[in-house]
Amino acid sequence: MRTYAALFLLLFSAPPARAGAGAEALPFLKLDSGARGAALSGAFCAAGDDALSVFYNPAGTALVDKKEILLAHNEWLEGIRNETLAYVQPLGPRLTVFGGVNALLSGKMDEYDALGGRTGSFSALEGAVSAGFSGSLGGGYYGGAAVKSVSQQAAGGKATAWAGDAGLLKAGGGWRFGVSASNFGGRLKFGSRSFGLPLILRAGVSRDFSGNFMLAADGIKAGGAAGAAAVGAEGRLRAGPKEYFLIRAGYRTGRSRNTGPGFTAGLGLTNRDLRVDYAFAPYGDLGDAHRVTVALRFGRPRPAEFKRHPYGDLPKPGPRKAAPAALRETPKKAEGQGEEKKKAKKKGEKGSEVYFMW
Repeated sequence: MRTYAALFLLLFSAPPARAGAGAEALPFLKLDSGARGAALSGAFCAAGDDALSVFYNPAGTALVDKKEILLAHNEWLEGIRNETLAYVQPLGPRLTVFGGVNALLSGKMDEYDALGGRTGSFSALEGAVSAGFSGSLGGGYYGGAAVKSVSQQAAGGKATAWAGDAGLLKAGGGWRFGVSASNFGGRLKFGSRSFGLPLILRAGVSRDFSGNFMLAADGIKAGGAAGAAAVGAEGRLRAGPKEYFLIRAGYRTGRSRNTGPGFTAGLGLTNRDLRVDYAFAPYGDLGDAHRVTVALRFGRPRPAEFKRHPYGDLPKPGPRKAAPAALRETPKKAEGQGEEKKKAKKKGEKGSEVYFMW
């Protein structure tokens, strides 16, 4: 097991300066973030509607209706930990801002020379910090974009770079369709050599059934790896007036023979605005990965989007006032008064004279 683990850690933790030509920097960015996304095997590009969307499709943050903060811990392989933080804040009916932190901590690792002799130990730290905005584009379309700073520190070396994320989402009738691109435009430079970041392309679809069951499927192209397909399902069971029990499962293609079957599973519990999620992912000879996420929604709900009138913001007509009692006459009474006026007029015409004054 330790042989496979060493190879796996080399892929995901070794500094890019030690990698061969064409290697990608920060491969940990390919990992699923958060327990909910991991339990669905990464099928979250279209299904995401919470703060975890920061790491899958920024457009999904536009569906968050309250302020939300999310903390995720991933107890990964051989003592490696993945820590995640995300925050989303609606600013109005259409605009949302968000930020995220994704960090991989290796812990102490042994260092060896070319002859295989142990020379000491070192630790590695890789991370990405992002900030962006999302919003409604009208017609059920949502868009989002973010800029991120990525860095890597290992064995006394350090490098930083800038990159971007962007996504689009279409929602309507219980269906959602999403596309996103992550980590585009950035390269890490160590000395005279530079290494590209893993460009991750996602396209997904999800279907919600009465708010109690959801199916999702994604096509994923992560860096130089071959494309993969991911499918996931989430069921919700009522446990109280505002409490729900969540069950999740997923499957993802593209695993090698020694890194597990590709199946994932997870559980969740929602109590009002607090949600706790857990995900389990077996990695075959490498061991198992366990993820825990805590998300809290707070503050006032996002205000509803208002509709503009074609003539601008004209004042609404007020209630009609009742006419004075003297003017409120029955038709018969008004008709009788009209006849009297006609008779008086005729009488006046016969007995009256007209004078002209010059």
